[in-house]
Amino acid sequence: MIAVLLRLKLRLLGNGMTRSTWQLVGTIFALLYGLGVVGMIAVGLAVAGGQEIAVDSRATVSVLLGAGATLIWVLVPLFLTGGDSVMDPRQLIPYGIGRRQLVLALVLCGLVSISTVLTLLWQAGHLLYWRADPAAMLAALVMAPVTLGMLSLLSQAATTAASAWFSGRRARDLFAVLGVGLAVMIWPITTAVQNSFDTLAEALPAITAVLAATPLGAAAAVPADVAGGDWAAVGLRLVIVVATMAVALLVIRAGLLRITERPRPPAASRSAGRRGLGVLGLVPDRPWAAVAARALIYWMRDPRYGGSLIVLPGLVAVAVMLHLQTQADWTLYGLGLLVAFMLGFGISADVSYDHSAFSLHVTAGVRGVDDRLGRAVALLTFAVPATLVAAILPAALVGDATAVVLTTAVSLGLLLASTGISSLVSARFTYPVPRPGDSPFKQPPGAAGRTMMVQLGSMLVMAATMLPELVLWIVWTLAALDWLVPVLVAVTLLKGIGLLVLGIRLGARVYDRHQPELFQQVSD
Repeated sequence: MIAVLLRLKLRLLGNGMTRSTWQLVGTIFALLYGLGVVGMIAVGLAVAGGQEIAVDSRATVSVLLGAGATLIWVLVPLFLTGGDSVMDPRQLIPYGIGRRQLVLALVLCGLVSISTVLTLLWQAGHLLYWRADPAAMLAALVMAPVTLGMLSLLSQAATTAASAWFSGRRARDLFAVLGVGLAVMIWPITTAVQNSFDTLAEALPAITAVLAATPLGAAAAVPADVAGGDWAAVGLRLVIVVATMAVALLVIRAGLLRITERPRPPAASRSAGRRGLGVLGLVPDRPWAAVAARALIYWMRDPRYGGSLIVLPGLVAVAVMLHLQTQADWTLYGLGLLVAFMLGFGISADVSYDHSAFSLHVTAGVRGVDDRLGRAVALLTFAVPATLVAAILPAALVGDATAVVLTTAVSLGLLLASTGISSLVSARFTYPVPRPGDSPFKQPPGAAGRTMMVQLGSMLVMAATMLPELVLWIVWTLAALDWLVPVLVAVTLLKGIGLLVLGIRLGARVYDRHQPELFQQVSD
């Protein structure tokens, strides 16, 4: 059965690449990029292996790289791809596979990935890094497959736990809040660690010692302990590794038990007790207003939309802390631009997020102009106030009235322009996104290449359209040329309004021409 599931994983991956050109392009791009980065690290390790370097210095490099590899194995599948959607345990429930076989199969299937190729490349460099000491090199060779198995177990444990116990809406919102808190605390934590030591070189040994005593760096620290003759430390590292693997196995087993044998019963519907139309009852009796109301409901209740909003307070807090540390005014001047850009980009996939609900627009005969206008109005309802706050308050703290006016105008112009561009992009280009009810971090198969190309292209177009204003705004911040202020305010706002209108009109035209194709694409 395990061999069958492994062949199934390979067959599904192959079919996904041959079915979608974008999937193939994205996979090749990710592989080449990873090989370039990890290849340089491996070459650097191999070269350093022939040099005379103290054991402590070698241990620092080994442990830091090992901890980084562990974090990548755990966090990338969890937050970027939402786990292995190809081998979802829920899809295997009807086949009655034994729990032990399923656990082993999932762990082995997790090794069929680009991450395994890159990890093996890093381990080859790590092996050569310790070639000056035969005993340490032998320890690195023995620990290589053990480390790879531990990484696969940790990755599977993280994704299984997220699917079994944290797949509900409240859990996702909690993770989002925790993510914002982590983003906010990264800067002060880093600053506090840095201030605790005179130089970074003094901080690294202490950081290495802590990481080596955790599952993040214990396996990578074994060769250094062997080279130093500290056999008690070697034993401790092995205990940590074995205990980590055992706990990961228990988590996977318990998660599969919850998923396959004790699934959570569906929540009772509470819609019957609610009365009234909510937001729909507050808008005018117009098609575009109904679309705007539905989009606002999505923004308030759908975590796939709300995820982009939750990130903004964390970015604002980080920018404020950065300003307090560096006293650089640009960190505050740029807040309005950052918020405007991210909010305007937020509706670039709104049609894709509709999924089967887009049939409401098709069957009701919603015109393109009503669809595009309604979605833009829904975004601007809260995006304009948010952009004003992000532009006015920080600029007022470090600048005068002129700085506030100019920064606000450029931010609003960027918001309007990016909203118009997104209105056209979302009607013309669709790509696979998490389905309604899925984790906002879950990436469907075949999404990598097309998602990357569409999003990157949209961002580049948005940046290109605002490039003249941004350049002049930067010139003003550096040279304080007052004659630029009225010119920039007028040009930025007028161009933003023009791009908004143009984007809605062109998006409406594309929408009307390709409505059936759009519905077929988002419903697949």
